[in-house]
Amino acid sequence: MVAPSEIEGAGRGLFAAEDIKEGDVITCYPGDALLCELPSTEDDAEGQGQDEGDSSFGFDDDETEAVDEVVLWGQHVPKGDRWDDDTVFDGSDSNPPLTSYAVTTNDVYSVMGHPSLDDNPAYIGHFANDGAGHLAYEMPDSPRNIEASLELGLDTESGDFGVEDNIAAYVLKSFDVANAMHQPLDNDEFHMVTVAIRDIKKGEEILVTYGPDYWISDYAGHVADVEDDS
Repeated sequence: MVAPSEIEGAGRGLFAAEDIKEGDVITCYPGDALLCELPSTEDDAEGQGQDEGDSSFGFDDDETEAVDEVVLWGQHVPKGDRWDDDTVFDGSDSNPPLTSYAVTTNDVYSVMGHPSLDDNPAYIGHFANDGAGHLAYEMPDSPRNIEASLELGLDTESGDFGVEDNIAAYVLKSFDVANAMHQPLDNDEFHMVTVAIRDIKKGEEILVTYGPDYWISDYAGHVADVEDDS
């Protein structure tokens, strides 16, 4: 079930409606939109020594555009709920970027869950929070990051303790408190499920780890937003 998260600043979270055994599938991760990362035609030509006019997709240069990321919406998503690309990648005053609800399936595709589509309990895996996410935007020497670092045995006395150590602290912490994980269903990489990695009691919040890549890119985006506002 979806309810206010117990993690400060996390918004809503996913909670166990009943006792869950380790290894049980809790819910599915929705594919409301698919994020497709395509190598640009220009990069392909430069990196692989292709002749001008040749591309890895079999089209002439004048028939293709250099595209990095493409958003493909599922047919089940009402047109009024489909966000424009600016909101998908940058968010809005009322919504975070849709990419913050993305789970990578392979080197090309990521599935994204829409935060407004929460009425089907079989597809609410995108509401599972990272248990250490509340540490993400704090400075390395903040009391809570120092506490997390000490719990993990990291050296907080070193003068070199900085952003990278900070990222390591809350990523390791997120693995420590996680009780579930997102993974492909059998061998189908386009259907993701949320699976319990330990027994979970009824009413307990479902926590996963978003991984280091998420926090590194998210931290960089947060810093850029702060600089833009200053």
